[in-house]
Amino acid sequence: MKFVAISDTHGQHNNLRLPQADVIIHAGDITKRGNKEEVVEFLTWFAELPFTYKIFIAGNHDFFFEESSEAEIENLIPSNVIYLCNNSVLINGIKIWGSPITPYFFNWAFNRHRGDDISKYWDLIPMDTDILITHGPPFQFWIKQREG
Repeated sequence: MKFVAISDTHGQHNNLRLPQADVIIHAGDITKRGNKEEVVEFLTWFAELPFTYKIFIAGNHDFFFEESSEAEIENLIPSNVIYLCNNSVLINGIKIWGSPITPYFFNWAFNRHRGDDISKYWDLIPMDTDILITHGPPFQFWIKQREG
């Protein structure tokens, strides 16, 4: 399988020229201001892309996903798009885990303070994860887990 990974498009996704692949992964910040209209516009574009699998997570600009109910989010996600929020998907035997949680930075969406507040999310990441998608990486998570 061939993967394409993008991130931080901030509403500028229509300007992208993407290579061919089987899977596209967007690692957050799909919007500029985080409102529903921007989300709907991105999802319409994303769903129409010619990839077999379309996976994304929210980023620290994507307030809609933090402020909305799970049901409201599910109702917006097209059937051919996979939204990951502290969970995983298995595609052709490859386990992909996604989380929007980021270390605290100004008062953006999905911010958590380092230490126990953010660790409870990083601790959810299964050790058998093949691809980890985060908007703000769990600093040295894999190093600590592999050494310990």
